[in-house]
Amino acid sequence: MDGLAIKPSKPNNRRMLVCLDGSPHSELSMPYAVSLAAAFGCTITLVHVLDPHRSHSGPQSSDVLAWEISRQTAQTYLDRVHAELERSLGTQVDRRLDQGRPADRIVDVAREISADFTVVGCGLRAETTRVLGSTAQQVLALGRSSVLVVHPSPGSPTLATPRRLLVPLDGSVRAESVLPTASRIAKMHDAEVVLVHVVQEAVSSTLIQRAGCFLLVQQLAEILHGAATQYLDELKQQLQHDVRVVRTLVARHPNPRQRLLELAASEKTDLIVLSAHGTTCDSGQPFGCVAAHIIAHSTVATLVIQDLPQRSSTPPPKHDSMLSSPTLRASFAAESR
Repeated sequence: MDGLAIKPSKPNNRRMLVCLDGSPHSELSMPYAVSLAAAFGCTITLVHVLDPHRSHSGPQSSDVLAWEISRQTAQTYLDRVHAELERSLGTQVDRRLDQGRPADRIVDVAREISADFTVVGCGLRAETTRVLGSTAQQVLALGRSSVLVVHPSPGSPTLATPRRLLVPLDGSVRAESVLPTASRIAKMHDAEVVLVHVVQEAVSSTLIQRAGCFLLVQQLAEILHGAATQYLDELKQQLQHDVRVVRTLVARHPNPRQRLLELAASEKTDLIVLSAHGTTCDSGQPFGCVAAHIIAHSTVATLVIQDLPQRSSTPPPKHDSMLSSPTLRASFAAESR
């Protein structure tokens, strides 16, 4: 991890949990974690979980010696990563060596330290590095913090300094709530921000043909395209006070989620920043359908900002409302200063 050093922002009590599974693929998330931690002044906790069920040994098994060797090997690995990270950052980094089912323990540790961000690598307990591993999937399903998911790619950097951020927006205040975060990252790294909205085009079907309204559907798409262009231009003007380069992009596609992935690739994006939920928000799910799809299929590092409270006895409204929107916007703006 040579060359990771970035001058961190002043600590502001934010906490980041970085998950390591002992593989080189999980370590590829470290540069991105350092970059994000530096932008927000986060304290970092490294966690590595020994799984006795996977190794068929453990403190309660007959093969105590094998378990102790596994434990010492894991401790040596964690100590090495920890030392490299502290040397690079010049600040104290916490570390945790736990045992049990990895996903459960990671989620427990995240809650224990009140993690604002959880960082997972695509290859965490995966058969291949091109898909999310089962452990990573469970962590994302059970957790309630914002997440940074890093997908390894050829020539993965030793220092993640994003040059171009893609920010998908659907017109909701929930989606807009990530703008202060994206702005802060862009400002620190002098990165370009691309605001994007995808208008969903209708595909001709038997029902549409029978209703004789395909032309009407096409006209609606045109109207929405124009409204989206104006909407993004207004947000661009607001961001230009803090971000040097802001571009807007409005596309039309029958499958907006797939089009976002295509745009992330064609725009040579370094980081996707989006909200966990959008216009329609199922508070029972940690991520909406768009965020979940991008997390699962993107080959670009993805930062998903959780818009739901981590602890709340009363679930937030299922849809954006005139009462909740200003509060949501104000809270994120304040947190990102």
